[in-house]
Parts: sequence; structure tokens; C-alpha cells
Amino acid sequence: MAQPETKRLVAYTDGRCPFCQWSREKVERYDKAEVIEFRDYNNSATARETPYSDEELATEMHVRTADGKWYGGFAAWIEVLKALPKWRWLGRLASYAPFRWLGPSAYRLIARNRYRAPKLLLRWMGAPPPCSQEAGCAIPKAS
Repeated sequence: MAQPETKRLVAYTDGRCPFCQWSREKVERYDKAEVIEFRDYNNSATARETPYSDEELATEMHVRTADGKWYGGFAAWIEVLKALPKWRWLGRLASYAPFRWLGPSAYRLIARNRYRAPKLLLRWMGAPPPCSQEAGCAIPKAS
């Protein structure tokens, strides 16, 4: 499977998901050097760049590092944080116990419920309201 050449961290996310778009916008605010490239796995050509099935892509975010390594879910977010100079410390911290044990479960809980009503914590953090997984949804506008 041919992969486009890149020196960036490439993140594969659900471009139809308001929560995913909100997360992307938060990351891009801190990515002044533009080291992270987000791609929507709903595009079939983009999905073919990955070694994952459509179901696997829909289950969790995936990233590919510049050296070709793949990470999914919580581990993918650790790589994203490590790529951002102001958040690198948090990425390193999250890779240590107890965060590396608790993080994957928290990630799966959020990922599984991203189309449902957000929990109070997510709403407090400014996460957008959910949309229907079947119908798709409009990408929220940055505020």
C-alpha cells in the first residue's frame, strides 16, 4: 500500500464528527509549525492510505509518524501531544503509569460516545453537541 511522503504526523479522524472536528481545531491552535496533518478517513482514497479497515478507523483515531509507525486511540493522542511543543510535557506524562493504564479506557469511553449526548465534563470543556452517526453532520465553525 503506497503512502504519501510526509515529514509530518498524519492523524486520521472522522471528518463528519463534530467532536473530532472540535478536537482537531484545538490541536491546530497550538500547531504553529504545522507538524500535524489531519485527514478525513471518510474519503475512500484517504482510508486506503492506512492499514486499517473502515470499522477500525471508525472505532478510534489513528496517527502515522514520519518514520512510518502507526498508533491508535490513546497512544495516538500521546503522539499528537508530543508533536506540539507547548504540550510535549503532557504527552510524556500521559505515557507513564497510571495514565498509560487509565488513558486507553477513558479514550474508548469518549470515542464510543462521541455521537451521543456529551457528558457534562465534555460540555464544560466546550465540546459541540453530538449529531447522528448515520446522517452525518455539519462541521462546526471555529469560535
